[in-house]
Amino acid sequence: MTRSENDLDPHRLPRHVLPTRYEVELEPDLADATFSGRVVISAETTEATRRIVLNVAEIEVRQVFVDGVPSPFSIDDESERLVIGTIDEIAPGPVAIDIEFTGVLNDKLRGFYRSTYRDDGVEHVIACTQMQATDCRRAFPCFDEPDFKAVFSVTLVVDHGLLAVSNGPEIDRHERDGKVAVSFADTMPMSTYLVAFVVGRLDATPAIDVGGVPMRIVHVPGKAHLTEFGLDVGAASLRWFTEYYGIPYADAKIDMIALPDFAAGAMENVGCITYRESLLLVDPATSTQVERELVADVVSHELAHMWFGDLVTMKWWNGIWLNEAFATFMEVAAVDAYRPDWERWTSFSLERSVAFETDSLVATRSVEYEVRTPEDCEGMFDVLTYQKGGALLRMLEQYLGPERFREGVRRYLTTHSYGNTETSDLWDSIEEAVADDGGEPVRLIMDSWIWQPGFPLVSATLVDHGARVRLVQQRFLFDNEADVPHQSWLVPVHLRVGDDEVRVLLDDEPIEIPISDTDAVIVNAGGHGFYRVAYSPELLARIDRRVLAASSTVERYNLVDDAWNAVVAGRLPAADYLDLLSSFVDERELAVWQVMANGIRGLGRLLDDESYERFRPHVRRLVEPALTDLGWEPTPGEDDLRGKLRGLLVALMAVNGGDSVTLERCRELLRRSHDEPNSVHPELVAASTTVVAAHGDTADYDDMVERFRNADTPQEQLRYLYALAEFDSSELLQRTCEFALGPEVKTQNAPFLLGRCIAHRKHGHKAWEFVRRHWSDANERFPSNTIVRMIDPVKLLNTADSETDVQAFFAEHPIPQAAKTLDQILERQRVNVAVRRREEAGITSYLTRS
Repeated sequence: MTRSENDLDPHRLPRHVLPTRYEVELEPDLADATFSGRVVISAETTEATRRIVLNVAEIEVRQVFVDGVPSPFSIDDESERLVIGTIDEIAPGPVAIDIEFTGVLNDKLRGFYRSTYRDDGVEHVIACTQMQATDCRRAFPCFDEPDFKAVFSVTLVVDHGLLAVSNGPEIDRHERDGKVAVSFADTMPMSTYLVAFVVGRLDATPAIDVGGVPMRIVHVPGKAHLTEFGLDVGAASLRWFTEYYGIPYADAKIDMIALPDFAAGAMENVGCITYRESLLLVDPATSTQVERELVADVVSHELAHMWFGDLVTMKWWNGIWLNEAFATFMEVAAVDAYRPDWERWTSFSLERSVAFETDSLVATRSVEYEVRTPEDCEGMFDVLTYQKGGALLRMLEQYLGPERFREGVRRYLTTHSYGNTETSDLWDSIEEAVADDGGEPVRLIMDSWIWQPGFPLVSATLVDHGARVRLVQQRFLFDNEADVPHQSWLVPVHLRVGDDEVRVLLDDEPIEIPISDTDAVIVNAGGHGFYRVAYSPELLARIDRRVLAASSTVERYNLVDDAWNAVVAGRLPAADYLDLLSSFVDERELAVWQVMANGIRGLGRLLDDESYERFRPHVRRLVEPALTDLGWEPTPGEDDLRGKLRGLLVALMAVNGGDSVTLERCRELLRRSHDEPNSVHPELVAASTTVVAAHGDTADYDDMVERFRNADTPQEQLRYLYALAEFDSSELLQRTCEFALGPEVKTQNAPFLLGRCIAHRKHGHKAWEFVRRHWSDANERFPSNTIVRMIDPVKLLNTADSETDVQAFFAEHPIPQAAKTLDQILERQRVNVAVRRREEAGITSYLTRS
C-alpha cells in the first residue's frame, strides 16, 4: 500500500516513518491509578516529510519533540491517531521522536490497567498490561501495527517494595526521587502488542534453568505452593519446542505472571507471559485432570508463540488466525508429549466439535478474512481461529506425515525469523519441504479450507452392485434449505476398508474405491479430518459391535458426534439417535462418553418437564452399567482419564438421570471432602459439587457461597462460583445473577457466570431476562471481549417466545466488537428452535411408548 493509499485508510498508519527502537519510561502511581511516562522512538523516514503519524488512545500527550525541536501535534480520538507536525521538513534518514504523556490505569483490563487482590483484608493494586490486539497505544504513543517491529528498552520507576517486571531481564536499578528506577535489557525486534510490564507487591519463584533460559513464576504473596506444576510443564514445553522448531528461544528469559484480573486466558508477551491465576497456579493434589490439563494447555500455547507469532509475526491482523491456530495445534502436541496418558489428541476432538458447530451455520466465516478495524480484529478471536484452525493444521500434518510437516515449519521459521509474513508463506515453506519427497499441493489444499467458510459432509454409498464405495462431498449445514453457493474442498480422506488403509484427495468429482462384499468401511479413519461423514444404510449396518470394538476412540467419537449433528440438521430423527446411544452401553472410553453426554444434554433440551422425567430412566439405564463397572472407589495406580470418566458418569447419573441414590452418595462425599480434606478423589469432589448444587436448597447455596469466598486455590474458587449457576430454583438462580454483578465476583469471571445461568435448562430464560435488564451495566463494567461470550448461551433458549425476544433485543443492541459471532449465535438459536419444533413430538412419543 502506498503512502497516499494509507492516508485514506483511517485504520492503517502511513509507511513513510518506520520505528526501529523505543526507549519507554513509565512511572505508575498505584494509589491514584495513574501513570506518567516518556517514550523516545528512533525511526527511519523513507521520504522527506513534515508529518509523523502514530497511534494513541486515552492518553494525554503533554509535549512532543522531533530531533530535539518542540513540535505541534493533534490527536484524533476517533481514529486513535497522534499527528505530529514539524516546522522544518525532515529529510530521509534517522529521526528521533520524543513524547511525554500521562494516563489512567483503567479498570477495563486493556492497555495499562489496574488489577487488585486482598491480603489480610488489605487491598493491593497491581499495574499490568494487555496490549493485544490494538491496546499498546493506551500505554504509550506508538506505531501500533504488527509489522512495525522494533527493539524495546523499558524503564519502570516504582515505589520501594514493589516488584517490577518487563519483557527483558532487569539490568539496572537505582534511586530516583524517593523511588526506584528499574531498567530492563533490550528485547528482540518485536511488535507493539507483545510489550508488557507489571508492577506490584508480588513474589517470584527462584528461576529454574531450562537449556540456558531462566524461567520463573511471578504471583501474589501466599501462592508459591501453587507454582510447581506450572513450572514443570513450562520447562518441559520449552525444551520440547526448542527441539521441535530446531531454533533456540530468541530472548533472554521467561517470566510467567499470574494476575488476579485478566480479560484473556493468557498472553504471549516475549519473555513476560501473563495469565489468569486459574490458568497458571494449581494444586495437583486437589485439582481435577481437566483443571491441570487446562493449565498445561495454556502454558504450552503461550510458549509455542515465542517462535510462532513472536519470532515470526503476521503482517496484519488478518493473519492472527495462523498465530493462534498454530499455537493451538502445538499446545496439544506438546501436552501429548508431556502427558501421553492424557491422550490429548483424542480429547482435541471435543474442541474440534465446537468449531464444527459454528461452521455448520450460514453465518460462519472463512478462517482468514479481511480485517480493517480494531473491532474486526477483536472478532477474530473465536473458535474458528483457534479450534478450526488448529484442526486444519492437524489434518494437514496427518496427511503429509509429522516429519515432513515439521520440516516445513522449521523452514518457515528459519526463513522469516524476526520478520512478518502472510499465511501463504507457511504453505510455500511446507510445499518446498515436501517437494523432494514426491510433492503435495499444500497451498491448493489449504487455500480451499482457509478462504471459504464451512466444511464438507462426505457421503459414502455402495455402487456397482456393492463392488465399490463411492465418496462425494457437499457442504454441511444445519439449515438444509439455505440458499448458498456451491462449494467444494480438496479433502484429504483417510479410509479403512477391511484391514487396508486408503488415502485419497477428494475434490468436486466423486471417487470410487473397490471393496469386497463384506468389508466394513470407516471414512475419516484415525478421525483427524475436518469433515463429517454420512454412511448409506448398507455401509452403516457393517459397522457392528465387532467393528466398533476394533475402531479407535476418535472414530467411535466421530460416529456419535456426526449422528447428533445429523439430528440437528434434520437428517436423523432424535428417537433414532437415542437408539444409537443404547448401542454404546458397553463403551468405557472417556472421550466417547463425553460426546454421548453432549447428546444426552441436547436431547433433554428438546423436552418439557413432564417428558424430561420420562427421559431420565433412559439415561440411568445407559449410564448405570458403566458406572457399576468402574466403581466408586479409585483403584491403586488408576490413570487420570479413568477417574475423570467416573466423575462424568456420576454427574450424568444424578443430574440428568435424577438418581436419588447417587445424589445421596454425592452429598456424603462432599461432606467428607469438607471435613477431611484430600480424603475424596478430586474428580468425585468436582462431580459431587455439581450434583449437590443441581439438587440443592438455600442452605447448600449459602454453603457454596462461603466456600467460594474462602477457597484455597483458583480452581476451587471457580468450581464453587460456577456451581451457583446449577441450582434448580428460580429464586436461587436470580440470587446468582445478582451476585455476578456484585463486588465479590471479578469482572473477568462475572460474564461467564451469567452465561452459565442463561444455559440453565429450566430457568435460563429468567437469567436472560436479568441480563437484558442490566445490559448497559454489563457493557460498562465487563471487558469488551467477554460480552459476546456472556450471551452465547441464548442460543439454547429454544422456545418460540424466547426466539422472538432474543432476536428482537439484538436487532436494537448490536455487539460491534463481535458482530459476526453475534450473527452466529442468533442463527444457532433459530436452528435450535427449529430442531425442537421438529423433534419434540417424536421423541416425546418414543419416551411414552418405551
